[in-house]
Amino acid sequence: MAAFRGVLRHIHISTFSCFTPPPRIPTMALFSSQGAMWHCLIPSKASRTVKSRAGSENYNNLVLKKDERLGAGECVGEVGSGTTIAAIVTSVGGPPAAVGIVRLSGPGAVSIAGRVFRPARKTWRPTSHVVEYGVVLDSDGNVIDEVLAVPMLAPRSYTREDVVELQCHGSEVCLRRVLRTCLEAGATLAQPGEFTLRAFLNGRLDLSQAENVARLIAAKSVAAADAALEGIQGGFSSLVRSLRSQCIELLTEIEARLDFDDEMPPLDLNLIMDKIHNMSREVENALETANYDKLLQSGLQIAIVGRPNVGKSSLLNAWSKHAE
Repeated sequence: MAAFRGVLRHIHISTFSCFTPPPRIPTMALFSSQGAMWHCLIPSKASRTVKSRAGSENYNNLVLKKDERLGAGECVGEVGSGTTIAAIVTSVGGPPAAVGIVRLSGPGAVSIAGRVFRPARKTWRPTSHVVEYGVVLDSDGNVIDEVLAVPMLAPRSYTREDVVELQCHGSEVCLRRVLRTCLEAGATLAQPGEFTLRAFLNGRLDLSQAENVARLIAAKSVAAADAALEGIQGGFSSLVRSLRSQCIELLTEIEARLDFDDEMPPLDLNLIMDKIHNMSREVENALETANYDKLLQSGLQIAIVGRPNVGKSSLLNAWSKHAE
């Protein structure tokens, strides 16, 4: 038992101090800590197994409920209040592009789009992910642009809300006129990053994925874009899930053995310590990767110093071509 307590102390202090062990309970009862983060069944003598909830396929431990994401007693702007937001989601201010997009998201996205959009056909019955050609009318009934309307109904959208995108001509004038018309029809101007915020609050993205959306948008190199895209696809989240699952399984078994050692097979202490060391190495590797990602995002400031006409410009040009 002294060895068990030593391993438990090592886990709590050096590696897994963020986890609170479950309370002691009778045989065949459930372990449960705050937020139901623990869930395992203590075995009978016949089964001799310990099962952790972390192994459940339906257990998504990185997705919180909306009230948990907002925090107790907090409110982030109008999020969660039933408002429908609108914004231009393509770049403006530079040379005009051929196409620009105005996005609506919220419970009233379809109805607001229906007030400003007139299809080429007589009626518009929004079908998720089906494109419809038509025009946008202002409050006076004047045509202000020809557009393609793309409804994406909940939960099959970026924010997991009803979303309608109006694909307009890329002129800043056209985009701002269409946006103004949507706002006059009842939408609220979205705050910077609010579409991704809603995706996070609605469980579409976890925190790591939401952060990588911003990194991908701001990426200035192929390597930075690839790293951010991997994060959006859940690379870091998968690592966190794996480590968390292993932590729960180890702590579950150790806590069970503290009370029911005589009902369980002998403990392989070396195996447990190997698992702890492997997880520690994975955490260290993740921290090193995080430092590398910071360099990818911020870049390096380099001074090319030398005498005149020794090839400084040629070296810079060679680097520029390689970066392209």
